[in-house]
Amino acid sequence: MSTYINTMAAPKTDPALVERLVRLGGEDSPSCLPEYQDLARDVVSTPRFLTFLKRVKALADENRLLAVALLKRRKELCACEIQAATGLTHATVSHHMSVLADAGLISSRREGKWMYYRLTEQKEVSIP
Repeated sequence: MSTYINTMAAPKTDPALVERLVRLGGEDSPSCLPEYQDLARDVVSTPRFLTFLKRVKALADENRLLAVALLKRRKELCACEIQAATGLTHATVSHHMSVLADAGLISSRREGKWMYYRLTEQKEVSIP
């Protein structure tokens, strides 16, 4: 999973945005830009935001979302059952399940040669 890079470090001010702010609120309106940029930096730097972002990215793939939906309906599935349902290779299923596990959405257990997956307990999914 890729690491989140804070793109808010040095925001560029769009001249069109400044023009719209002046038009809507007067000459002093662009002075609110640093306040909102600081607010965005504060939000992005919280662990809750980073956890939520990781989960959303993990669910953004159609096959991973399908695997989660299958697990919701069957409680626990082995990798071969997910492979049969999705038509993906074993290696691809393993990769997708690893991404979901890294995001804290699923857990796994090994039984001999078989890997079984289930959804983790989620208290609630809320926007940070």
